[in-house]
Amino acid sequence: MANIDVTILDVAKLAKVSPATVSQALNGKRPVSKETREQIMKAIDTLGYVPSRGASKLKSDSSQIIGCYVADITEGFASLIVRGVERALSGTQYSMLFVSGMEFDNDFSKALKFLLSYKIDGLLLCYPLPVLHELTTCLKNYHGPVISMNNEIAGIKSIIPDNVNAGRLAAQHLVENGMKFPAMICGPEDRLSSLRRFEGFFQYLSENGFALPHEHVRFGSFSFENGYNSTTDILKVFPQVDGIFCANDYIAAGAIAKLLELGKKVPQDVKVLGFDNRDFSSFWQVPISTFQQPLEQIGITAVTTLKDFIEKNETITNDTQLLQSELIVRKSTKAP
Repeated sequence: MANIDVTILDVAKLAKVSPATVSQALNGKRPVSKETREQIMKAIDTLGYVPSRGASKLKSDSSQIIGCYVADITEGFASLIVRGVERALSGTQYSMLFVSGMEFDNDFSKALKFLLSYKIDGLLLCYPLPVLHELTTCLKNYHGPVISMNNEIAGIKSIIPDNVNAGRLAAQHLVENGMKFPAMICGPEDRLSSLRRFEGFFQYLSENGFALPHEHVRFGSFSFENGYNSTTDILKVFPQVDGIFCANDYIAAGAIAKLLELGKKVPQDVKVLGFDNRDFSSFWQVPISTFQQPLEQIGITAVTTLKDFIEKNETITNDTQLLQSELIVRKSTKAP
């Protein structure tokens, strides 16, 4: 049975070795003979000694704690990214100290102070909204490694999906399946993911001789309502549209609902492509072709990068690392 009152001095006395030898046997930093190690382990078992992790932190440059701040853990993307972080930490000597924005009333400075009180080895951020001035100001006072997950932050190592390339693939897929008159329904104009997907979509179309006038593009919320209403608006000015790229699956669901309401066939008359591979997309009225983002891989890559910094003293460059999303083809863009 564990006994928190037993100290390393008690173990050393029973094993007839010095406290330093006990410490060396436990942390593995210096070689200890097999016989001595067995004596120490026997003493630990007899006394029920529990090594004080807190004490070892004070004597080590590494706390073996990774701080993780998530603005909103209820958001589906964030939970998948955190799952990747947990997977990457599983079986290692590192633990995750997790805080959410809601815990601190979305006051990042308070959350950061809390994390730093534990002498974290590195900081992971999952901050999906446009970065506030407060965020970058607070981080100026933290000199450890910082990685932003799923959001590109200037001056900070960022690991994000390659939304520009996904936009290009979206255009290519729709063109290869017969689209001649494209349109796009985007998310909010202040969300980088939405802007980058539009950028890639527009790039591919321009390079391949397809027009995408401003009036054939709509910005709005990442919602069913935006997809439904924007499809109405686009068809009024552009009735011949035969392909719509939507910045997420909720928008695509709204677009499909409106098209069917108007008697249009999907994909025969109009092809609709979504993004994010939401749970409902595979069994919507017309199953939605979409993109699966590498969310868990973002968390795994972030932890791997931090571990390389801590253990191998490798430099973390303040650049953006892009991971690729996977195109999932369903009926909304390609008829059986």
